Amino acid sequence: MIIDLFQIRHNEPKSIIILRRFVIIIIVGLLIAAFVVLCIGVHDELPSVNVTYKAANNQPIPVLYFNYNYNFTINCAISNNTGNYNCNNYINKTIYDPSQSKYIAAFSANYYVKSYTGCILSINITDPRYNISNQSDYMVMYAYDKEYDLNPRIGQFEQSLSLKNMYFFGQPRNDIAHYDWIFDRCIRHALVSDVLSYFGRQKYISIPFLESHMSIASTANSDLRINNTYYAVLRFLMSPPFIVTEQTEERSKTILSMLGIIGGIWSFAVALYIFLFGPGLISPWGFVQKSKLFKDQYEKDVLPFVFESDTSEDLNSSMQRRLNNLEKRIEFYDKFVIDNSLLTLAHKDEQSTIYNSEK
Repeated sequence: MIIDLFQIRHNEPKSIIILRRFVIIIIVGLLIAAFVVLCIGVHDELPSVNVTYKAANNQPIPVLYFNYNYNFTINCAISNNTGNYNCNNYINKTIYDPSQSKYIAAFSANYYVKSYTGCILSINITDPRYNISNQSDYMVMYAYDKEYDLNPRIGQFEQSLSLKNMYFFGQPRNDIAHYDWIFDRCIRHALVSDVLSYFGRQKYISIPFLESHMSIASTANSDLRINNTYYAVLRFLMSPPFIVTEQTEERSKTILSMLGIIGGIWSFAVALYIFLFGPGLISPWGFVQKSKLFKDQYEKDVLPFVFESDTSEDLNSSMQRRLNNLEKRIEFYDKFVIDNSLLTLAHKDEQSTIYNSEK
């Protein structure tokens, strides 16, 4: 079909030649536009996520970051099957961050839990400026998986993790100061958006993160306050079996799959072209040539090749008509059916063969 755009046809009316080229240009233009749109769709596609659940032998204790307008301290206690013990060595000392104008502390454990473990963090305000009646201040907590790299590398998902597990501790009343925190460990196998990924060769980077929820537990015990500095208690449990949720990003569209779609569209376009203008040498007339709009023009072109009927009893006259009909048929096929370029190539090959044999 593309060859017909540049091929010079002397056997067709000019109007059909113009229509044929116009149809080819429209088809090619639509194919290019469809390919560009599909490629844009591949680039902008949000990958689907395949979720699986796997059992793990252990689980790392999450990393917790706290910041507040006033100076504070955090005490830690952990209980497991072997008993209770102090874990204050997991608490980073509170420091003041001038860039945020806040005090910051972190809870970061150095081991992986293999059995039932409960953790309790008690938060106390040590800043003399603190006023217990102030109900507008709140403490912020960020939770991360221990193996998560805090420096975002790819994608909006990783950049959103700072907000995914962010919680607020409000100014407590006498009867509400306990928070229960529940979390699940997840690993996201995120696609790396490189050139090869658009061609079906997937490359992943693992991003461990937490799915969590926090609720408030009421308590009537107000004696926990220490000189009116008691702020909140955070507690969470880790208990086997440890289940890890794995999320794998998958592309449903690639450049190769788009080429398959384009191939299907091209097949339909070729079938439409053949329907309109015929399949070529075998049957060089299609719907357009046979339509009333162009039929009269073709009849004028074909009229010189109408065969003479042989009704004469004269042998010489009959032989002459047969020769005339044969010449007309040869001329007709040469002009309307046979591709002269193929005959030219065959003629050149024949001359080359004769030349080589003579040498």
